[in-house]
Amino acid sequence: MDIELDKLLTTAEVAERLGIRQHSVVDLINSDQLRGIDVSLKPGGRPTWRVHPDDLEGFIARRTKKQRPARKRRKRNPAVREYY
Repeated sequence: MDIELDKLLTTAEVAERLGIRQHSVVDLINSDQLRGIDVSLKPGGRPTWRVHPDDLEGFIARRTKKQRPARKRRKRNPAVREYY
């Protein structure tokens, strides 16, 4: 997989696009709901996360609620009398 580093999004950019806080983006990455790439120079140090735009689009697509088809109404049976 060839990744262009200049196209990767920071957690701040992802947070702005999703309308959430930056630490919430990090929480999504840590919980494996959003795929992130650690670009920090120190492997054992604090991670510096970047998100590929395709991964963000996939996350949004998975979280988008799909509209259910409209329910068909049953016709009333005229032979049945209703008593209250």
